Amino acid sequence: MTAIQQPSLAARVTVEFLGTFFLLLTISMVVSQGQEMATNAPLAIGVVLLSLVYAGGPISGAHYNPAVTICLCLTGRSRWCDAIPYFMAQIIGAMSAALLAMSFQEESANMVDPEATVGFVAEAIWTFLLVFVILQVTSARQKNNQWFGMAIGMTVAGGAWALGPTSGAVFNPAVWSGLALEGKLPWDHWWLYVFAPITGGLVAVGFNMVTSLTTKHHSD
Repeated sequence: MTAIQQPSLAARVTVEFLGTFFLLLTISMVVSQGQEMATNAPLAIGVVLLSLVYAGGPISGAHYNPAVTICLCLTGRSRWCDAIPYFMAQIIGAMSAALLAMSFQEESANMVDPEATVGFVAEAIWTFLLVFVILQVTSARQKNNQWFGMAIGMTVAGGAWALGPTSGAVFNPAVWSGLALEGKLPWDHWWLYVFAPITGGLVAVGFNMVTSLTTKHHSD
């Protein structure tokens, strides 16, 4: 019997680094183009993310987001022993991309200065949707679907269109760290961009538990 070979931790962490790197680089570059890309920026972000999900999914699970990693660990889709290495790879990837983006741009303008309560709710509610979609389209019920990457990428794109002017539509603590390093988001709102996505994701885990309930069907 042939043993099933799993991607090594080094392989998984590398993919998490690369995925978060290119996600942040895309976000940073398109938002820096101002009104020229205001309408199309969410689509560019969503398309790149769906490509990264398809590329990295079979290796690391394509988290690219500490909030997603926490939620996938809670649901048994990922191992807790991988959480810290994933967090480090995601944050280092985002900050590395931020440094590169800063070398491409002459200056960085603040994307948005959210009102605390409204911003928290906005970030939490759409991260809820993102995590709920991830948990549903990668569930055992849908293990053979081939559109999971599109569903995830377009959820993020939709959130960027809907909530970009309200909170920046980050939904990702690692992405926030990179944008804050560039000066595109305020450092003093760190709690909003860290705890709101985690809160929304945890609520999504609860809803996923309910939607995963099954009953026995007795045929006559």
